[in-house]
Amino acid sequence: MVRAITKTHIIGAAEGFSAVDGLVLATVNAPYKRDISIAALRECIAKAKLDDWPVHVATFFTDAEPFLVFQFASAHGISKSKLAKAYMAMKAATGEYNPDLESELVSLAPSPR
Repeated sequence: MVRAITKTHIIGAAEGFSAVDGLVLATVNAPYKRDISIAALRECIAKAKLDDWPVHVATFFTDAEPFLVFQFASAHGISKSKLAKAYMAMKAATGEYNPDLESELVSLAPSPR
């Protein structure tokens, strides 16, 4: 099957598999033998839990461009506050961080009281 990327979808891929999903999967799965699915990645981020995928979730937050992180979250119904919570959980668990993404997430974090 030939796949072609358009502005919004990969032609020939399963319905609902967007170009953003394709770029995210290519980024998070490239360095590893085991591939995470879109559904598993979405669930890890939505629940702010790394489950069995700590390196893939860390790669999502550290290697994917910030605009892709935000587009992926938006496309999968993950609020910016949940995204920030998942990022902080990943950072606490792995010690990995992304200063560019973090600067955009700072405004989303709850202010200390």
